[in-house]
Amino acid sequence: MPSFPKALRRAVLCALLLVAAPATYAGYLSLSGNIHAVEPGVVYRSGQLDADQLQQLIDRTHIRSILNLRGANPGEAWYRDEQLVAAENGVQSISLGISANREPSMATLREIETAIRTAPKPLLIHCMGGADRSGLASAIYEYAVAGRSADAARGQLSFAYGHFPWLTSRTGAMDRAFEHFVDEQQASKETAPGGSPP
Repeated sequence: MPSFPKALRRAVLCALLLVAAPATYAGYLSLSGNIHAVEPGVVYRSGQLDADQLQQLIDRTHIRSILNLRGANPGEAWYRDEQLVAAENGVQSISLGISANREPSMATLREIETAIRTAPKPLLIHCMGGADRSGLASAIYEYAVAGRSADAARGQLSFAYGHFPWLTSRTGAMDRAFEHFVDEQQASKETAPGGSPP
């Protein structure tokens, strides 16, 4: 029986390692809840947390509001559990449903900005995995509310949080949405009285 040449075996091993490392990291993020501070004490982001994880996060960070980007889903156990934990802790719950695979309208992006701006802090932003929709909302917070540069805000849409907009993934819609949001914000500044190009 012929054996694989040594170079081919090495190439296959390298390819497996390249795939295994990101897959292991993505698995870790999923199991851990993908919880991160966007700005400690002000805004946090995560994937969908179970009731115990959410309670622990509220106890640790004193969350006062939750922005759920999966939308209201009263027929789902995760939604009922989240609403119950929020109510028991006096935490305000805001639900805005968007898809990670489709670019939201500018009106929806502005609605997300307004929710982030006006929600009691500390605020938890979450979606299902905590990578794509949460990344978009966190980038909006950093850019439009915290006043950071667009380049710095783009860091919220990175593989460090599990965002993977390449190959067959359609989550690049979140990156495009953020770019359109930045363009619209800059255009608004330029056309405002006394405004000037950045």
